[in-house]
Amino acid sequence: MRRIAFGGLVVALLAVVGFFLQGVPQGTCSCAVVDPDKAVAGAAAVFIGTPTKVLHGRDSDLYEFQVTEVFSGEVGAVTTVGTSTRTECNTAFVVGRPSLLLVSAPVSAGARWQAHGCGPDVSAAELRATAQITYGPAHPPRGDGAEITTWTRFTYKVPRTLQSLILAALGCIGVAGYATWELYRTQRSAPNESGEGDTIAE
Repeated sequence: MRRIAFGGLVVALLAVVGFFLQGVPQGTCSCAVVDPDKAVAGAAAVFIGTPTKVLHGRDSDLYEFQVTEVFSGEVGAVTTVGTSTRTECNTAFVVGRPSLLLVSAPVSAGARWQAHGCGPDVSAAELRATAQITYGPAHPPRGDGAEITTWTRFTYKVPRTLQSLILAALGCIGVAGYATWELYRTQRSAPNESGEGDTIAE
């Protein structure tokens, strides 16, 4: 039993170390020409906001935006947008600089929306005009908000795969501890060869 418990602990620790040693594949960017009308119409949400915070992760960044105008989608006054940094097509925002965003459903952890590097190659004024033609005048934000919380800050740089491995390691440690305690308790309660622990009747 002791060997089984120790083996489980070693396997869990090796899995965690192996994750750190493995390389992260880097893709290349190849964007096709994106039609502005199709991009605006196909976005899950279109809004104007100013990034106020950013978290840099292993393969993605997470931004918190203060939203001022919304053309499409249920977007709150404060929302979060994820961007991938695994390819050369990553999107980077400048904190404090307003941007018009065409976003999709989230992929990055902690994000309410996802921004992509391949977008229409037009000016912000042209893109805004296209959004107004497609959806009408912008309105104030009125959806559910999302923000970068303390928990997000604590866990964001830890990839989900590694989080699962850490939980598995903790589970193995718990099993090993329990097995060791049961073995110790069994050995303590078992009578030895000299007869100690036996009760002598009078």
